[in-house]
Amino acid sequence: MKKIRELLISPHIQIALATGVSIIVMAYFSKRVLPEPIGFLPSAIPPFIAIIYEGVAKKYKDKKIATTWYWVAAIIISTAVIITAYAIKFF
Repeated sequence: MKKIRELLISPHIQIALATGVSIIVMAYFSKRVLPEPIGFLPSAIPPFIAIIYEGVAKKYKDKKIATTWYWVAAIIISTAVIITAYAIKFF
């Protein structure tokens, strides 16, 4: 149990989990809820944010911009914006 807790504390695991959940949520909404599927480019935005985080976290280790929860929130917000934009047929 202690090792699982240590893994979940890791910022890289938190970003990966947020990105994975984001992709699964977008796939569900794209397939079952929205009138038309989400395109390939908008689907790639949350993983792209995760890649940017990896670079920023490596370069600015102890800076405020490398705070994990900022980036997790950015991934979740981008997912919500993409789903909302497709729901109102913005794209």
